Amino acid sequence: MLLAPAPLMAAGSHPLDAPGAETSEATKPDDAEALAQYQVLREFFERQATLDDRLPDVFSRRVRQEEAMAFLAARDTVNRRGQLERFRMAKVDLSGLKFRRVTADPDLARIQVTGSYTMSVPPLIETVEEDALFVLLPEMGQWKIYERRGGWR
Repeated sequence: MLLAPAPLMAAGSHPLDAPGAETSEATKPDDAEALAQYQVLREFFERQATLDDRLPDVFSRRVRQEEAMAFLAARDTVNRRGQLERFRMAKVDLSGLKFRRVTADPDLARIQVTGSYTMSVPPLIETVEEDALFVLLPEMGQWKIYERRGGWR
């Protein structure tokens, strides 16, 4: 059975307090910043599912080295099993994911991602459930992932 690689996030990431009543129900990008934030998250899910070598690029420089090491270890494990090329050819459908900006300011964004996505490596199709809070930071004009907290509500 083909299984999706586990979500990669540094073990040393620091959790944040859950935000209070300031949440908004924006499910579609409502401005250029939201569009850029949602796009980096889509890239994360696509690159993670396909074990794309560019996965570490979506992370903040503050955690990129740890994330790159975790990614390389996961990729090497899949490669040793002879499955790397199958993952690289996977088709990923993110249409079942919902993105909701919890907080956003010029220096930090919190986005809750819920729902599911599918990855297809014929003849297998796997559905992955997602419920996480992502913390994004701006770096050199681009939003980058600093932290992912699974099971956040």
